[in-house]
Amino acid sequence: MLRFDPTLLDRAKEAEEHARDFFPSLEKTRRSVFGKILEGFHRADISEAHLKGSSGYGYHDFGREGLDQVFAFAMDALSAMVRPQFISGTHAIAVTLMALLKAGDTMVCPQGRPYQSLLPTLNLLSRIGVKIVTEETEWKHAASLARSSLLIFLQRSPGYENRRRTSWKIFQELIEQMKVDFPQCLILIDNCYGEFVHEQEPTGFGADILCGSLIKNPGGGLALTGGYVAGREDLVDAVAERIFAPGLGRQIGASEGQLRSLYQGLFSAPFVVCEALKGAVFAAFFFQSLGFEVDPEPQEERSDIIQVVRLQSKERLLVFTQAVQEAGPIDWKAKPEPSLLPGYRDEVVMAAGTFVTGASLELSCDAPMSPPYSVYLQGGLNFDHSWHGSLLAAQRMMDRHLLP
Repeated sequence: MLRFDPTLLDRAKEAEEHARDFFPSLEKTRRSVFGKILEGFHRADISEAHLKGSSGYGYHDFGREGLDQVFAFAMDALSAMVRPQFISGTHAIAVTLMALLKAGDTMVCPQGRPYQSLLPTLNLLSRIGVKIVTEETEWKHAASLARSSLLIFLQRSPGYENRRRTSWKIFQELIEQMKVDFPQCLILIDNCYGEFVHEQEPTGFGADILCGSLIKNPGGGLALTGGYVAGREDLVDAVAERIFAPGLGRQIGASEGQLRSLYQGLFSAPFVVCEALKGAVFAAFFFQSLGFEVDPEPQEERSDIIQVVRLQSKERLLVFTQAVQEAGPIDWKAKPEPSLLPGYRDEVVMAAGTFVTGASLELSCDAPMSPPYSVYLQGGLNFDHSWHGSLLAAQRMMDRHLLP
């Protein structure tokens, strides 16, 4: 059994008492989202036969088609495509951008430079003649000068960029205003880490298409792989033509025996996302009480499940990450070390003692090895795991006299 210093236990008790004031609001959202997903199952009339799946080309896979229907309803969208052939959220976003943009088009990122792993895709688009604008203060000017199609790209989570999150209220107002100022534009949302954090998804108030990963929020901790796009039917069809082949679209794509876990994962997702959010609020109060800067602040409204803790030292960062790995149920003896990964400019250290490799709805963390040495703590299939992981990270820093 893990043992913790009495001082840390006292801090954790106080942090949990503060955090519990926010739980009723999170649970209200959970109940609303769950009701919507359950209604989606009923509308699509899902039966045992839908869970069987297909092999080969995947023709006539009505289980896959039913999942698309349920998912579209859950995402407040007209259409959706959920596929194990998407290997990550970045993959789903990249395919969508390449499906919707052509030479002469303009892509504007009003929140600034996107997540690092997406930058190679932006470089490719730029080389084929797509104008990319990532300056936060210049997006309206750039959008007004767009001579051809305009795509506006927004992210629910800021990734490794050292900037404040866009609040949910401002995020919603931004989308609504964009549709007024530039009615011809397409609005694409990187929805990773943000699904079911609020009662409504961005497609419910003006976004045209969403992209995300199933081993994050909407997989409920059960999806083994995969991603999704959801939004306008013509746009989803265009993405299907790009990922598979022109003329084939959404009519193919074997579900490979995964439909049961995808359906059940979506059904479980509101509860698991709520537990992850409870863990994030607790971690914010707890690490702030230990003297660390946190983002978001404990009382702030959240747009995703990620809690950032600014550790301000390489040594703390490595100890913290290794402790989160140690707190995992799988490969707990592994010692994460920084390494260069495709799509990242800095060495990155990652901890994920998870049942699904790299699943970030399970308790995990990652961080670039660069100032201010911020760790990105996310997930937790239940609150107790988040509690234990946070305390163990603090305990291991205390053991090495690294607490502020």
